[in-house]
Amino acid sequence: MSEGEKLTAVKLLAFIGMLYLGFDAITYFYAAGTGTELYALFGIIELVFAIIIFLGLNYWELIPIKLPFTWWLLLIIGVVTIIFGFFNADYPAVTNSWWAGTIVTMAALIDLFAEKRGWKASKMMALLGAAFGIYDCIIIFMGMAEVTGAGGTVATSVALNGVFGLILAIVLIIIIFDLVDIKIPYAWWVLLIIGFVFFMWVWPTATAMSLLYTGITGTALVVVGWSGWLLLIAFVLLILDF
Repeated sequence: MSEGEKLTAVKLLAFIGMLYLGFDAITYFYAAGTGTELYALFGIIELVFAIIIFLGLNYWELIPIKLPFTWWLLLIIGVVTIIFGFFNADYPAVTNSWWAGTIVTMAALIDLFAEKRGWKASKMMALLGAAFGIYDCIIIFMGMAEVTGAGGTVATSVALNGVFGLILAIVLIIIIFDLVDIKIPYAWWVLLIIGFVFFMWVWPTATAMSLLYTGITGTALVVVGWSGWLLLIAFVLLILDF
């Protein structure tokens, strides 16, 4: 395997981000037909971003063009893409800018801190997943409050998913920073269990409660449900020893 083909945490995340940028660009093109022509411009820019990342990875030697693959370029792409998310918060079908931008930004931060300063890439991603996990749990509680305030009822399982998810997120943070000796290791199987719980229970519940919250209050909560994905990506990074 050549040096250009060598897999790193940064290249893996950048490649995932590139795929989402391409998907997001196509979604923008579809959304442009709804009367918001600005989405077409967003789509073109994100498609260019995806091409820049692909050329920077330099995996396909048939293409003679070589672009720099640096943390600051990834950071610019990630931050700009996240900013795009602020412009489409009222259009639920176009919400992947947040996700693509977050992944590419994390690739930049991991390149800056993990691979250059010895920080563990999987721990950085797991910490981000735990933070989003806490946010998802807060969304669950917010949705519950609005539903009950409107005279509705919420199943006990909804509350349990929020409470249990919050406990697991806090436990994961303790494990990452080794704050207290709770006899739970930072291991692949622990991260997989926590990621699985968030992916299968907390994420769907948070997504459902965010829709109810939006329906009652009229305020969209678009950055919801990423905790499970982020934790499972952290699991993949850990088993790859990143």
